[in-house]
Amino acid sequence: MSLLKYYTKGILSNRNLWFWGVAFMLFWLVLGAYSFAQGIPQVALRGYTASWYGTIALYSLSSLAISVAYSIYFAGSSLVYSFKYTKLTPLSYIGTLLGSSSVLGILLSAIMLASTYGFYTARFGLNLVPSDPLGAIAVSALAGVFMMTFAMLLVLIVVNYVGLRSINLVTFVPLILAFGLGFTSLTNPLPSSFLYASPYNAIQALLYSAYSGSAAPVQLDNPASAALYWPYLLISLVAWIVLLLVVDSILLRRLKPRQLEEGRQI
Repeated sequence: MSLLKYYTKGILSNRNLWFWGVAFMLFWLVLGAYSFAQGIPQVALRGYTASWYGTIALYSLSSLAISVAYSIYFAGSSLVYSFKYTKLTPLSYIGTLLGSSSVLGILLSAIMLASTYGFYTARFGLNLVPSDPLGAIAVSALAGVFMMTFAMLLVLIVVNYVGLRSINLVTFVPLILAFGLGFTSLTNPLPSSFLYASPYNAIQALLYSAYSGSAAPVQLDNPASAALYWPYLLISLVAWIVLLLVVDSILLRRLKPRQLEEGRQI
């Protein structure tokens, strides 16, 4: 429990997370409400609002992966010896990060949820209350866990096999993928099979469904496009989490002691 509090408090004190994961995302929510909403018919306002929430919440949650990645990176050397000489085990360490990431995922998404409701209700003069806020919170907890497991996978690959000089590039991969896949799904129709298989798009579509109360369309800004079946999206996301947890636990047992100086850029 003390380790869980330590990691949660440590990530919450990260100013970069609050700037890029919260303030910068709120800036985009304001743009979506006041700059990009010209000519939106009233019947489409709920879907429009839900698409912005799903997309911006995805971006915010992906920024969490960067903070988690650096936390694992800086703890890497001590973890090797902790696993060997203390009661800390790879499974208990992963469990700590699972709890911390789910709490932080809920917090970030709740901020985006409340902000989306406030901005877009004020802008359009309609009560655009989320249809299923508890569902959005549950999806956000899973999204936080996915981002943690994905970030851990990338860091462990760098530490064990690639070399620490690649750490600064690799830690931004989750955020880059979120922007690329999230924006593409928002504006362009992608094959439904790809959307079901992509954990990023599954998170985005599930958050859209929770806010709007209806199935997410294949192209989020086009409600007339084919609808996605939310249970398949949820199964896909959970399957990715389970797969990454298995791989992470294997790689964590093979963790190699490294000096942080190895990651210094020359």
